[in-house]
Amino acid sequence: MSGFIENLLTDTGKAFFGNEYLRDFHHASKTFRTNSYAYSPKFKFLFHVYFEINQDIKNALINFPSEGNFGLAVKTVQLPKYTFDLAVLNQYNRKRIVQTKIKYDPINITFHDDNANFIRKLWFAYYSYYYKDPTQVGNVPTSNSYGSTSQQKYNLNSRNLYNSNITGDADWGYIGESLAGTPNKIPFFNSIKIYGFNQHNFSMYQIINPMIESFTHDTYNYSEGGGIMENTMTLNYETVKYYEGAVDGRNPSKWVPGFGEDAHYDTTLSPIARPGSNATILGQGGLVSAAGGIMEDISNGNIIGAIQKTGLAVNTFKNPQNILNIAKGEALGIASSIVTGNLAENSNRNNIFQFPTADASIVKNTVGNVNAAAKPVTDAISNATNR
Repeated sequence: MSGFIENLLTDTGKAFFGNEYLRDFHHASKTFRTNSYAYSPKFKFLFHVYFEINQDIKNALINFPSEGNFGLAVKTVQLPKYTFDLAVLNQYNRKRIVQTKIKYDPINITFHDDNANFIRKLWFAYYSYYYKDPTQVGNVPTSNSYGSTSQQKYNLNSRNLYNSNITGDADWGYIGESLAGTPNKIPFFNSIKIYGFNQHNFSMYQIINPMIESFTHDTYNYSEGGGIMENTMTLNYETVKYYEGAVDGRNPSKWVPGFGEDAHYDTTLSPIARPGSNATILGQGGLVSAAGGIMEDISNGNIIGAIQKTGLAVNTFKNPQNILNIAKGEALGIASSIVTGNLAENSNRNNIFQFPTADASIVKNTVGNVNAAAKPVTDAISNATNR
């Protein structure tokens, strides 16, 4: 009976302090939560695609959209597919299967037809790199044409089958020669990297030397009032490389190029983070905000709320002996950012705390206020953990 009462009180305390709200079945818990969710399935929507385009081509093509992060426009992407050639042999009337070849089946990538035409320009860069057709100039070239206006103008509808003079005929079809400064016809894509995310880690599939097998624009349709335009690309490739690793929380693009950059991702901490819910001392959701919340609840007579915030801080900071060391370390980091002038340029990142100016007195007062503000909570945590 004592065990039942003890477990009941423990589970009630965990639910009250925000650790667990609803316990799952033991079988599902042990299957999917063991070893950091090792057997939990991955989500389909957590992915990123990076197009590694040959730098020499970027520099040579005039109209290449160098500022485009093409992975942001990817709507769906298929992972690599394989087919094996198998031969069925007869060994003394026993069936034997022998494999002879591996085939890398084409994959499809669907893009949003974005307003800046990044994917359209990417396709045109690929199209004009391998074929002369799109860069031929007619009689009435426009200033917005992707084709080079320096070429000779002629009638695109003309026929010269019976014309004895072929001077001025344009070059059409596949371009076999290389770009200026390159020794041969280098591939447009070096590779395409597909990243799938799970539990702060990534699994990467690198498609080596891909080439476009087909490219399809969408269809305009009045009957689809809410339809979204797409572009579809089918890729053939030579082989696949596999990689995996951990995502760098402070600099995600270090290991996953194009992902987590400030220009396209919001790294600011959510303003609805509960006091004491983050393992930091300063800032929203940290220990200092928990201290202020506890004192505010006590002054308003909300003793239950004060106890809940204290308990949440206890669960967040498992080792209360290091709390003041963490606070000093964070304060010194802030002081260093202010002195070096890095705080302003990093203001859009997940900073722990921000100051309006780089005044040394602010740093001094802040370090003193950290210890004063954290004392009520650290005392409560020490008392709670030493019981």
